[in-house]
Amino acid sequence: MQEYVPKDWAAILRHNGFKGFEALWSLEADWFEPPNKRRGGWSGVVRLELERPDGETEGVFIKRQENHQRRTLRHPLAGEPTFAGEMKNILMLQKAGVPTLDLIYFGQREVEGSRQAILVTRELSGFYPLNWWLDKWLKEGWAAARNIRLTVIDEMAQVVRQLHENGLVHNSLHPKHLFVRVDEQEVEAEVRLIDLEKMRSSLSRSRATSRDLDSLNRRCLICSHSDRLRFLKHYLGLPKLDAEGRALWRYLVGRKVKKT
Repeated sequence: MQEYVPKDWAAILRHNGFKGFEALWSLEADWFEPPNKRRGGWSGVVRLELERPDGETEGVFIKRQENHQRRTLRHPLAGEPTFAGEMKNILMLQKAGVPTLDLIYFGQREVEGSRQAILVTRELSGFYPLNWWLDKWLKEGWAAARNIRLTVIDEMAQVVRQLHENGLVHNSLHPKHLFVRVDEQEVEAEVRLIDLEKMRSSLSRSRATSRDLDSLNRRCLICSHSDRLRFLKHYLGLPKLDAEGRALWRYLVGRKVKKT
């Protein structure tokens, strides 16, 4: 049995009757999403409201899996639960100061040859995936959302830059994996990275940049040329693209054309 519980959340879990792995594993609740059956096992998620000692409530997602492994350099044969990798990546981003999920609980155990794992994270209240915002701005008009849209672009570029500056590559940087919360009155935005199962360390900053930016650029085709260029300039920290930046821009545009 292996468990990790941040001190602030341990008391809240106990307050709700979750004193350990078994209590979370045996929880009966409707699936938030249909279980994913692959790799010879399954993985599913439920949403739950936890009551805090002060009477307030907190939405959380409880993800459970059985025999749902991935092979790694440290575990080349038997593999390890995919949630174990995700937990490590959440902690890695938190240590690096890159905005991501709030980890509440992680545990894994082996029962009669079956490997079980649980990952609990805090619901990102008020956040919506980037593709949700893009659809909203498209319906309401790009011009009407100009100020907040540009703020989101800048904040998103900064978060991705932080990721790469820390020697990491997301490997699945899609709009649905960038969660955004905005304050339209104050024209402020907050961006968090999710779905970290495929995130890895990268020996090359340029490879991380080209891989993640290509993945994101090809999935933001409804964004204008100027918006995508603004993202790149802010990511590079340049008011105007230099020769290296222009080469990267040509690569991204060329990849978009080839993939569409």
